[in-house]
Amino acid sequence: MNIIHTVLVKSLVKTFYRQHAGLFVFLFIVMFGAVGRVDNAGLLDYHLSLVRAMLGNPFLFLIILFLWFLYAQKSVQYIVSTLRRPDFSFLHMLSLLGRKRLFRLMLWIQFLLFIPIIIYLLIIFIAGFYSHMYLPCLAATVYLFVIWIITARWYLFVIQNPGMSSSIPRMVVLFKGMRMPFGGLFLRYIVRNKKLLFSGIKLYSCCILYLMVINQTKVEYDLSMITLFFSLGILGHGLLIHQLRDFEETRLTFYRSLPVTMLHRFAQYTILYIVLLLPEIITIILLTPKYLHVKDAVIFFLLAYSVLLFLNSLLFIEFYPMKDYLKITFCIFFVLFLSVLTVTLPLLCLVFFLSSAGIFFWRYYRFERVTVF
Repeated sequence: MNIIHTVLVKSLVKTFYRQHAGLFVFLFIVMFGAVGRVDNAGLLDYHLSLVRAMLGNPFLFLIILFLWFLYAQKSVQYIVSTLRRPDFSFLHMLSLLGRKRLFRLMLWIQFLLFIPIIIYLLIIFIAGFYSHMYLPCLAATVYLFVIWIITARWYLFVIQNPGMSSSIPRMVVLFKGMRMPFGGLFLRYIVRNKKLLFSGIKLYSCCILYLMVINQTKVEYDLSMITLFFSLGILGHGLLIHQLRDFEETRLTFYRSLPVTMLHRFAQYTILYIVLLLPEIITIILLTPKYLHVKDAVIFFLLAYSVLLFLNSLLFIEFYPMKDYLKITFCIFFVLFLSVLTVTLPLLCLVFFLSSAGIFFWRYYRFERVTVF
């Protein structure tokens, strides 16, 4: 370990654990020391049942994720306050390092602070895989990874901007100085201008999926009607996609002249629509495998993802007026209805995805929006 690592560990990590030693001892006693044997159930059985309850109950799962968020917030509060203390002002000399190297150092520091959570995440993984609850385990891992990246990026910002306020900044300020990816421009447009439309679409699609699945599968496991109602919510994204394409053709036309490969351009859209589907993905994860079989969960995701890509690519053939676009959307719903009746949804998802890629690569540079006066 070089001198920089040593200084950071002694200044930030050791002092954090020393100051919160009482909390960690209390949690250790509650989670491990105070567990007795009831009905021949020991420490292993206790944590196995606890993890099963957490992964199987969406409410408990969200509570655990929220507690992890509070712990991350506590670590951020401590590190930021330490960096702003006069006796630790020498740490701002780290800003002389390169951005990438400093970011790696902050990732390492936050990893050390997350060791208690990482240890319990390993327990969750072992118990979850033993109980075949793979998707909740994956969701918990992704959630912790995202928090890890954001907190490390915030430390980097504080070190490089010592005069800024200590309050939590907006996301735009947090990622100031980072190159905004192409899809990020669409996300910022949604946050600033289409919050209500986005929220309404997500509220319908997620609530319909969750409530219908937990009620239907208790009586009879038949997803045909659920798939149709969920498809309506996914096709409702067409309203948002139409406005995103309008935003692209009026504000982002410069991007077409940049030296970016077609494959990279298409990948930008694939990533964008995965991000937009995160609420549905989380809902599907919460329903799996207790109410939803893994195979059906994958089909629901592929259906939503392929339909969004297809709706986006259609607008490269021609920028249809909203009225005509809604007619096309209705035709797609009719095709989905036939696919549900004939049990060919996986094949239809594949057709939608390949068609999306084919239309995009064929029409991207040939497309020209016609203005109707």
